Amino acid sequence: MGAMRREDFFARALVAISTARALFISAHFNAFDCDESFNYWEPLHFLTFGHGLQTWEHGDAFALRSYAYLFAHWPIGAIVRAVAGVDAKRAAFVATRAALGGVAAWFEADLVDACAKRRPLVGGVLIVLLATSGGMAVASTSMLPSSFAMTCVTAATAATLRGEHARACVACVVAVVFGWPFSGIAAVPFGLYSVYGIGVWRTARVIVVATTAAAVVSVACDTYMYNPPGNFKAVSSVVNLLRYNVASGKSDLYGVEGMLFYAKNLALNFQLALVFAALAPFAVAIAVAAKAWSTRVLLKTKKQDAKTALAEVETYRNSWRVFLAVCTPFPLVTTFFTMIPHKEERFLYMIYPSLCLSAAVAVAAFGESALAINRHTFGKSRFSERLIVFGVVASLLATAVCSVSRTMALLKYYGAPAKMYAALPKPSTRADGVAWPAYLAEEFEQAGADATVNVCVGDEWYRFPSSYHFPSNRYRLRFIKGGFNGALPMPFDPARGGSAHTPEGLNDDNEEHPNQYVDPSDCRFLVEARFDESNTHSRSKAFASGDWVDVKVEKFLDATRSPTLTRIFYLPGLSERRNAYVDYALLVRASKPEY
Repeated sequence: MGAMRREDFFARALVAISTARALFISAHFNAFDCDESFNYWEPLHFLTFGHGLQTWEHGDAFALRSYAYLFAHWPIGAIVRAVAGVDAKRAAFVATRAALGGVAAWFEADLVDACAKRRPLVGGVLIVLLATSGGMAVASTSMLPSSFAMTCVTAATAATLRGEHARACVACVVAVVFGWPFSGIAAVPFGLYSVYGIGVWRTARVIVVATTAAAVVSVACDTYMYNPPGNFKAVSSVVNLLRYNVASGKSDLYGVEGMLFYAKNLALNFQLALVFAALAPFAVAIAVAAKAWSTRVLLKTKKQDAKTALAEVETYRNSWRVFLAVCTPFPLVTTFFTMIPHKEERFLYMIYPSLCLSAAVAVAAFGESALAINRHTFGKSRFSERLIVFGVVASLLATAVCSVSRTMALLKYYGAPAKMYAALPKPSTRADGVAWPAYLAEEFEQAGADATVNVCVGDEWYRFPSSYHFPSNRYRLRFIKGGFNGALPMPFDPARGGSAHTPEGLNDDNEEHPNQYVDPSDCRFLVEARFDESNTHSRSKAFASGDWVDVKVEKFLDATRSPTLTRIFYLPGLSERRNAYVDYALLVRASKPEY
């Protein structure tokens, strides 16, 4: 019967988490991080559909991004293209994102199962937190190495809870080599626990063997992609990334943040769950004290002998101690990255499951301690017991409501960019109303099989979701000069081997180069955000002369003019009345430009 309950925990967790992720994916087509768009979706699009935008990290002169990671995702899009054709880009995007969410959900359900075997209440609470968390939904469906590392940390946590320390070490090695090298910070607690569980030499042997095997695959993939034809030089993106971030000191070129950045970010993504997570050690201390107190009461009534009582308290304490041990990546990683000037939201993705587990431990520990105190204070009072259960359920419900409200805010307030690119018309030799004027149809017919259409963007470049969002493989994103003066990606050059070549102008100093821009007269469509006069640089039309006509316009949140509460959460009715919005627009050039 117990085994059946454990299997039910895994199945229920998998269904709940998978369903929540599926609903999120069905409504979420954006990439909230421009690093995800340009460093991962675009290179993957190049591998699958033959074109895309190349960042300096993907040039052979720098070689900072892992191709082993990209190759693992390539078959999904390749299968979709083979079945549905070269224009099935959106389907390839959704299929890849669904695979990411599905794999993460499987390992999260496995973590729930591992927790439930030790303390069923922790497993039950964890299901709710994982399924409703907006932070987990975004992180688990993002194509980022830190998201991959998050899934590996989830696997390591479950393995450690089961005493499978070798498996935990392998999961950590995979996170570091194929995911993100800095996820090694989160791996430290699992390595130490492995030393405690299976000894120094066995732990070292597992890590060395796994690292060697993974490194061979990683270096082989990078060497293949970053070497020009006829050349051979062993390349390791892992080594290059560590060298750049540790030795060059250039990571700060991409922005620095204050010490409260991650605290604010975690509060936005996890709300009440963050509060519970921070209280986990305190909650466990109270639970253990309540257990000791209740045991002392039993000793006084001679219902239990001293030896049995002490053994029971020790076992109870150790069961909670293990949970606290596997949750240590949460405070450890947060503290480490808080001390580093350059901060990004994605850097903490790897500890999101640890945060959720910490919160689950806190809620379960508070609940158990309250029930223990109630049992020996009010006897078999059903009213007080139900009151405690109601408190636990109310806490989870409040957490879930906050999380869902935050997720809805992200989807509703910031969903416009993806809709713009999806609204582009299918290129044709026939005019199609305002969206595809006659001169465009004529140009497209004259260009023949090599015809491409430029969609341009100015300072809204960082909200471009990816080339997967174009409805046709004929569209190309291009940049026009606006108010931004930093480095931007340039098109991959298939004739020169893609990443085996570094286009002139790509640099690691975050300096702009003329080659990253096109002449505005080459633009046929524009995407812009129409902020007020103090923010006119977001208006791409201001930098591209000519007559432009709106094709599609959506509302986009103006965070600077919206109240904090309705900016953070979506509150039906109130958000619409209180928030300020601007137009996010797709425009088409109305007539052929004069050169």
